[in-house]
Amino acid sequence: MPYTQVANLDFDQIKTSLKDYLRSNSDFTDYDFEGSALSNMIDVLAYNTYYSAFNANMVVNEMFIDSASLRDNVVSLAKQLGYRPKSKTASTAYLSFSVTYANPTNDTELSLLAGSGFLSSWDNILYQFVTARDTKAQVVNGVATFTNIPIKEGSLITNTYTYNSALKSQRFIIDNPGVDTSTLIVKVYPSASATLFKEYTLADNILEAKPTSEVYFLDEVAEQRYEIIFGDGVMGKQIADSSKIEVSYIVTAGADANGAKSFTFSGNLLNQNQVAPNNFSTSINTSSIVVASGGAEIESVDKIKFQAPKMFAAQDRAVTADDYGTIVRNLYPAVSDIIVFGGEENDPPEYGKVFIAIKPSDAAALTSITKEDIRKKLSDYRVASITPQIVDPSILYVEVDSKIYYDSTATELTQTAIRDLAITEFQKYIDTSQTEKFKGKFRHSKAVAVIDNAERAINSNLTAVTMRKDFPAQINTTTFYEVCYQNAFLDDDDPVVSSTGFVVTEYPNYTVYLEDRKGKIVLYRLDSVTGDKVLLDDNIGTADYTKGEIKLYDVTIIKGTFSDNRIELRVKPLVNDVTALREVYLDVDVAKSSFVAYPE
Repeated sequence: MPYTQVANLDFDQIKTSLKDYLRSNSDFTDYDFEGSALSNMIDVLAYNTYYSAFNANMVVNEMFIDSASLRDNVVSLAKQLGYRPKSKTASTAYLSFSVTYANPTNDTELSLLAGSGFLSSWDNILYQFVTARDTKAQVVNGVATFTNIPIKEGSLITNTYTYNSALKSQRFIIDNPGVDTSTLIVKVYPSASATLFKEYTLADNILEAKPTSEVYFLDEVAEQRYEIIFGDGVMGKQIADSSKIEVSYIVTAGADANGAKSFTFSGNLLNQNQVAPNNFSTSINTSSIVVASGGAEIESVDKIKFQAPKMFAAQDRAVTADDYGTIVRNLYPAVSDIIVFGGEENDPPEYGKVFIAIKPSDAAALTSITKEDIRKKLSDYRVASITPQIVDPSILYVEVDSKIYYDSTATELTQTAIRDLAITEFQKYIDTSQTEKFKGKFRHSKAVAVIDNAERAINSNLTAVTMRKDFPAQINTTTFYEVCYQNAFLDDDDPVVSSTGFVVTEYPNYTVYLEDRKGKIVLYRLDSVTGDKVLLDDNIGTADYTKGEIKLYDVTIIKGTFSDNRIELRVKPLVNDVTALREVYLDVDVAKSSFVAYPE
């Protein structure tokens, strides 16, 4: 009898193996295996074998977190590692506003009620931002000022349950999709009619849950829902029979509202007597608004499979750089990339510090409030004597100027269509090549090849590379600026440094620009008639072509290029492969790149 291959999962291979097996048996020597009856029987056996093998293979795959594919199974396996996947996270903004009475009032206090707040139109969609808790402000001289109020995108939902110990199968499951579990507020009342309550807190570590601890546990269950679990009297306090459980939370759209920055008041106010005020107006301090950010979708299967083992390895403490990166991703899920490095790597060294550069997925940098919040939360994980410090990433932009040459006789596409195809394929390459990240690298030859292969009619392309740094001007302050690119500059007779226009105190009536001339940074303006460059200062700074650094001496800027007073500073690199090191985040700015198609 010939050796039988039992590892085949293909139906045809299984069928062939069955025929070979039967032919080798003397009892079936004269059988016609292609006959309808026997062939149908073999088909049934093959199908049965195929499905059994497939199911067995799938079961084995779903037993391990790195090979599992079904979310429920991945979540269950992550649970064994002590990891709870992140829920959707509401986009959060901060603002200050005042309530002004039209007439004299006896009100001494105003409360902005939980679940109410503000409306914002973003990307032509109207979003509701609410407070998770009541927020109070004192009324002084007919004005109540609410300062730096956190508001989250979504709707506040409240569910009420009654605990019945006789129901052994009773479960407290939140059925609403899109829950931000960080906004959960769990209140336990001793009875249905009681007004006093105990607020229970989320227990992240069972070792801290004592028999009297008023805590709850949280698990993700089937279909991306969440279950609240109370203590059993050993790990966490057991709630009494007939207790009323009130659970409030925000249901959110996740990342969609990131970037919202204009708000109108739509909240509900009550005074100290729980009465709504009359004849008042509200005014939002627009200069205090912190743009909505931090919104994120529910943690994906791939992220869970990546994050869970790392959190298990960290064991709730931050020792290594990987530990810090893993914990920060867990604390703040809206992260594009993170890099961690010790203070000893700085020049000069800063011993006893660990620096964490975070590139959020929805902005160039974190807000100061978010950075402080992460820093405080990290204190629960850090090793004594080590101080974590959250720093902004230094974003190095790469722009390309691509001239695309194509055979017009080999295609019916227009110049615009050829250009658009090249842009689309270039963007796909950037999105999938891991170019945009800390320690990222833009590879010129691969980018050129992607453009050439975008359409068969394209014969060649000439693609030049420019590096760009954006630096915020310190308005009306005499400041020394140092802009580092970490990549050598092209040293050429022609200028390789250029800037967008801005205004300085010495020449308030002109828009001025920067460029390099033989290692010196000069200041010039453009003649309003001829457009020629008019030199204003021949030594305002230096350009170190080898180190890739630009220094500007004691410049007093009174207006930047853009509304945020940002100035763009562009440089031609020595080589077209651009690399980011340490806290520098590489970002290919396709929107500000140039693609032009030319028929040959």
